[in-house]
Amino acid sequence: MNCAVEEYKLTANYDVDFTAYAPLHTFKGWTRQGVDVRMGINFDAGTISYARASAQTCCFDNGFDDRNRAMSDYMQIEKYPESIIELTQIKALTRLDIRFQIDALAVLEFMGQRRQLPVSFFITRNNSEFSIDLDFKWSFKAYDLKAPRLLFLTVRDIVDISGKCNFLTIKSVCYINFKDKVFSSR
Repeated sequence: MNCAVEEYKLTANYDVDFTAYAPLHTFKGWTRQGVDVRMGINFDAGTISYARASAQTCCFDNGFDDRNRAMSDYMQIEKYPESIIELTQIKALTRLDIRFQIDALAVLEFMGQRRQLPVSFFITRNNSEFSIDLDFKWSFKAYDLKAPRLLFLTVRDIVDISGKCNFLTIKSVCYINFKDKVFSSR
């Protein structure tokens, strides 16, 4: 039996953070809810057939009500309630024992604009589960956006985004080959 692709879904155990920098100050934020991620992976072949994540922008938080309101106003969350990132190309996938290191290109949709950006992440497999550690940089300028001002300080162009997520198998598509006849377990 050959399991071609296993479909995985994000568990409730995830942590997505973002950090923006300004002169003499660092702004940290996170989302602990409103995130959905789906992936199709064949661990035996070392391939990823798709990966898509979405985050409800109203769930972005930085721990301060006034800053959250300013961030919501800046991101126009009524008009753009969701940010989406989708893998478009795997540039390198390296097997490191029980881990995989992936360098890829993805398209990030933010405030109605779509831009391609490089992403690197690690996948660690544990039986029917796996986890991802992801880090990438995001730029206001790349989206033709003026960096916001917080606490009378203009935020620098680059924002660091990181995520740590755990996944469970939700569906396996396996194939059995019996003397030139192939059966699928869909």
